[in-house]
Amino acid sequence: MDKREQLSAIMKSTGEIRKHFNRVHADAMSRLQEVKTELFELNIRLDECLRTKNLYAMNRNHKKNVFSPIPADDPATRKETELEEKINTLTARKEALEQMQADAENLIRETEGHLRNLHIAQLSAAQLSRDPAFRDEEEAEEAFEFVETDEPAPDISRHGEQILLLDAFDKTYLSTVLEKRVRLPLSSQTHRLETLKKLLATDPQQARLMIDEFEAQNTQLLSTIQAQLTRLEPGYDEKQPIGTILDAWIMQFRERHPEFVLESSVQVRDEMLVLPYIRTLTLIRIIEYAFDNIVRHSEANQIRFRVQVNSSVADVFISDNGVGISDNVLQTAPWYSSLHRAEEMLFLLDGRMHLTGSRDHGTTVRFTLPV
Repeated sequence: MDKREQLSAIMKSTGEIRKHFNRVHADAMSRLQEVKTELFELNIRLDECLRTKNLYAMNRNHKKNVFSPIPADDPATRKETELEEKINTLTARKEALEQMQADAENLIRETEGHLRNLHIAQLSAAQLSRDPAFRDEEEAEEAFEFVETDEPAPDISRHGEQILLLDAFDKTYLSTVLEKRVRLPLSSQTHRLETLKKLLATDPQQARLMIDEFEAQNTQLLSTIQAQLTRLEPGYDEKQPIGTILDAWIMQFRERHPEFVLESSVQVRDEMLVLPYIRTLTLIRIIEYAFDNIVRHSEANQIRFRVQVNSSVADVFISDNGVGISDNVLQTAPWYSSLHRAEEMLFLLDGRMHLTGSRDHGTTVRFTLPV
């Protein structure tokens, strides 16, 4: 086994161990939340029992005197005894839950320590892989070159039809969301406002509950609208240099998905280079498509991302260590998939894309975009 194979085995094993501890951490967090919920409800019941017991005790002490002792089989006495037994049972369960909570919190802290160490190990292995002793074969493999072939001229009518279909799909999707998740809920609120006006005068408690429902529904409406605005508008200032935009995008991805080890490199020949709006939008959109597929479908935990931009072209390389893709993925993917969107966007701007993948080596996406 040569050095590259040894390093690959180390990175693969580290990734598998990290997946295991991620599952352990998620299970422990779920168990901790269940314990906290049960403990919260138990404390409420225990508090009610103690209050009730004190009330019975007060009544018994108030009635007790030397001339009329309370008999042992008095209903209040029996009830107080039953409460005492219930309190003892609840107290024992509370102690057990508190111990379970402490155990879960200790496991979470221990697991987080393991995950931090594994994260550092994966980053160290990734840095080691850039050593010249490991890179000869890799450089040849990842070079940004698309060999010219005698391919037939593209079928422009097919591309045009696909682009029009995608545009129609987006408009239909947006109109469906606005109809079902915005217009209909707002229409329902309009009718319910009349009911609320009457309840404010006749049943203030029910009116407050209805207002709470309005607030929850409005929060959901705002979330839906924000999601559609994000689909329509870029989340960055296109007047910034492209290097700054890419660096900010990488930072945001790391914050949203700490479960991935992202090794990134952004090289821009001119640090102040600002691309035309449509070129920046297309570049970021296709990168987002690729990363979204990794998050949703790849089952990976490592991503390598490299972008090189000069005055004429942007070269992008994205690879993961996931389950890979089939050779005919563009033929089997739905016509409205993000892969087809990326293909048509690059066609319009004279770009090129190449996909490779296997179960042993994950998926690699390479594309070039004239800028």
